Amino acid sequence: MQVFDSWAGELSPSSFKEFSLPYLNQIPTRLQELFASTCPPIVIFAKGAHESINKLSQSGYSVIGLDWAMDPITSRKKVNEQIILQGNADPCVLYGSKDTIRQNVQEMVKQFGMKRWIANLGHGIYPGN
Repeated sequence: MQVFDSWAGELSPSSFKEFSLPYLNQIPTRLQELFASTCPPIVIFAKGAHESINKLSQSGYSVIGLDWAMDPITSRKKVNEQIILQGNADPCVLYGSKDTIRQNVQEMVKQFGMKRWIANLGHGIYPGN
């Protein structure tokens, strides 16, 4: 299950902590209460909430999605080792050649270079693709 806060980066870090984070924190807790042992892994994707990745990693989510502007190495240092990271290829790379896409994916693999990550785009595919 994935929770999206695609507008998280539009808030200042303090506004995000006040107006978004408390509600994002409630979601995994309530889902785990409702579904108990059958609850699927829960992914949080809060685009642009770079300052809050550590807080999100303490919220009960299994996976944190990284947008394309987040560095996987720095992000890994800020989260619990049990958290799986997901992302973070720039969706604009899909407009490039196969060689460009391949190079970008290889760089992404090198940056993650560790266990516990999922290859994905750092946001959705743009209209028109």
